[in-house]
Amino acid sequence: MIIVALAFLLIYSFLFHQKHFIFSLMLFFLVYAMFDGFYKDEKVFAAIRYVIPLILILIYIIQHNVLKKSDFIFLVFVVFLLTLLILNTSDYILSGKITLSIIISVSMLMVGRHMAQHTDFIKAYEPYNRLMLMIIPVYIIYANIFKIGTSYSNSFTTGFLETSRMYIVAILILMGFHYVLNNKSNKTYIKSLDIALIGINIIILLISTRRTPLAMLLGGILVYTLLNRRIIFKMALILFFLVLGLILSHPLYEKRLNAQLAERERIQNIGTYENEGRYLETLFLIDHLEKTQKPIQLFFGTKLFDTAYFGQKYFGRERPIHSDINMIIYSTGLIGLLVFAIFFGHYLLLGNGKIPPSRKQLFYPLLAMFLLVLIPGRFIGIFTYGPLMMLLLSATKHSRAYRRRPKLLKKRKLSQSPSIIPIQLPTP
Repeated sequence: MIIVALAFLLIYSFLFHQKHFIFSLMLFFLVYAMFDGFYKDEKVFAAIRYVIPLILILIYIIQHNVLKKSDFIFLVFVVFLLTLLILNTSDYILSGKITLSIIISVSMLMVGRHMAQHTDFIKAYEPYNRLMLMIIPVYIIYANIFKIGTSYSNSFTTGFLETSRMYIVAILILMGFHYVLNNKSNKTYIKSLDIALIGINIIILLISTRRTPLAMLLGGILVYTLLNRRIIFKMALILFFLVLGLILSHPLYEKRLNAQLAERERIQNIGTYENEGRYLETLFLIDHLEKTQKPIQLFFGTKLFDTAYFGQKYFGRERPIHSDINMIIYSTGLIGLLVFAIFFGHYLLLGNGKIPPSRKQLFYPLLAMFLLVLIPGRFIGIFTYGPLMMLLLSATKHSRAYRRRPKLLKKRKLSQSPSIIPIQLPTP
């Protein structure tokens, strides 16, 4: 079976190619998500997705001494969630899976920092980004041929890469832009391949009619361009050819796009957004908090990451809360909101003034994409893009250590080494 084979490959990578283990882990989460719909998540396959990666990551962290003194905030964060899992939940399977997914995702903040300090992370990650840009279109074609998964219309499907799982496409496209514009060592045919893959994946996002990943992509490109003024002309040129390609290839996907838009008519009418579920859930959450009789629920939440009751009460069905901020407030209370804010502030905002300019130009577009998800989208509980986002954010923030140390050490050695052969000027 594919899922079991993926687990063996991941373990093999950890044991014999640990240098590539973390990158393999990102591939593991993506490919697992492509096929997990065939299996019941409550059975042994849940252990493959959650337990095996967590054990391997913990061994990796301990083996490489990844944690630092400043990571006490990570330990506090984990203890807080595990305490709520014990004291504030009714469905231990649901709450436990989501809690483990959060712990695994945020652990990439420490792993990314470690990798950036010991290798040229951005360069090492490039082939994996290109590989994932290849895998997704191949999978989408497969899903549409064999009618895998569901979508808004019968004419197109993204398989089991549904809803929030598609956010990974926006991240991969932005990184693809970065490599095309900044990696001067790549040959023309490699850059042409990257641009073609970017165009194909943009078409997939358009046909899927998912607003959040499109907003992530547009926001990321805008921030990236503003911070990289020197590449504005190149970016404009690439976007021109991409738009031209979208126009010329429009007949190939026009029927599917129109069918999707016909089922998503409400997203084209701004006047209907007042009935949008994400907007309504915020109003319903306010109502829930106002009617809360127990102060402990206000401060520590109601049922950790289990919003079935909330959905039944306000929407008439088991609709999960979509907004991460709303989910945090409902599930962990005001204290939990404070803990999450301190945690992400510590790792993503503290010390940003020390980031080299060349890395700020990539870090802040990624950060903008992450922040764009928190209100309308889902970071909590989503494996497909969550660990990758945390890994890229941390690695781009801390990559200065690798680039500066070799030069400094070389200068010190040259300045400290004495002359072996004394130089004598010839006497007249």
